[in-house]
Amino acid sequence: MRKLITVVVVILLVLILMAGGVWGYLWYSTKQQVDQWVAMAKPFAEISYSGIDILPTGSIAVNRLRIAPNFVSDSITIGAIRINTKNILALLNVRRQISQGNLPEALGISFHQFELPLHGGILGGKPATPGAGGPFDNLEALGCGPILHLGGTEWQGMGYEQFISNIEIGYRLDLAHQVLNLQVDSQTRDWATLNLEIGFALTAPTTAIIELKGALTPKLANLNFVIRDDGFNARRNNYCAAKAGKPIPDYIADHVRLVVERLRANGIDPGPGLIDAYRRYLTESGEITITATPPAPINPAEIPAYTAANAIMLLGLKVKVNQTVIADPGVDWDAAKVARALGVSSAKQTPQEEIVAVVEEPQKPAVIQKVYHSIPVGELGQHVGKMAKLRTSTGANYKGQLEVVAEGLLRIRISKSGGNATLSLRTNDITAAEVLY
Repeated sequence: MRKLITVVVVILLVLILMAGGVWGYLWYSTKQQVDQWVAMAKPFAEISYSGIDILPTGSIAVNRLRIAPNFVSDSITIGAIRINTKNILALLNVRRQISQGNLPEALGISFHQFELPLHGGILGGKPATPGAGGPFDNLEALGCGPILHLGGTEWQGMGYEQFISNIEIGYRLDLAHQVLNLQVDSQTRDWATLNLEIGFALTAPTTAIIELKGALTPKLANLNFVIRDDGFNARRNNYCAAKAGKPIPDYIADHVRLVVERLRANGIDPGPGLIDAYRRYLTESGEITITATPPAPINPAEIPAYTAANAIMLLGLKVKVNQTVIADPGVDWDAAKVARALGVSSAKQTPQEEIVAVVEEPQKPAVIQKVYHSIPVGELGQHVGKMAKLRTSTGANYKGQLEVVAEGLLRIRISKSGGNATLSLRTNDITAAEVLY
């Protein structure tokens, strides 16, 4: 029995020493790295901190930072900047994995008690001048009397003295489903809470940084966005109604009308459902939830090439205000107008001859002229590569080249005014199909 107790005590001592060694290594290496960053930032800002702590749950923090930029008379304080991993072993392996060209399967960074005063040089800048910024800037100030934008002075007028926020940013590699999930959670005291989860498709399960660069596609796999009002709407409504010299309901009506007019003038036409959702959010506060669950990953850059109805269907888009689903979350757009408003050059126009060459069967002398034949939707998979005409349950018609038909989905390449686009459609939504042969 005595020998057993001795063995157990020795094992415990070894484990304690190992844990102390791990703690010491992490503490020392982190302090060394932070001190290097402080020295590198010296020409731009004065940075100080109170210490470093490590939690056995797998996180390490730099506490009570103060950042004073040299170019303004202001400073930022942060209660803690913390690196978060799955456990203490994962924390120990982070630097080794990255040095070997691998990304950890999960990693995050959080900022606790991020404090920024509104009266200093960082946010207390000069007010905007008429015409400054783009057409989508300062939408939140529309209808607010003579106010052109909301900044430090205006926020102080609403009763705020400083921003106090908690922010968490991280990612998780879901190799089983070949998705990279990004997550952002932010909560600003007496202002608003934001939660964003967005997944991007991978073409292959990998953690190697070089391979991941090629495997990561811009295709959206899932989206969940929630914004909850924690007091800002009421403060802005009171402030702007007073500035406009109107009752609060009249200010809200004017603000919503002006926002819609500005959007429509620049190529974005929100439908009645979205307009009502925004009005209710301003009036009732609460939260807005936007989710997208596309049946197949979709490239957001392709969305402007779709009709609004098909874009909503292909994204699996849902909008809720205070848990009430908006029946019609429709929106329409003019891609050329939006591009001009954003100052983005529109896509190079593809000559019509080139478009026809891509999507139409080449005209060749033949004894037998090809014509379109009606076929059952279930037989489309036998005609990949051929031209097809499709009609959906919404009444939309598509003409283009079949690319892929599998697992209840098909992809068809169609010509658009700015070039070509590939659409994903559910076979269950197709009511009629014709193939050229």
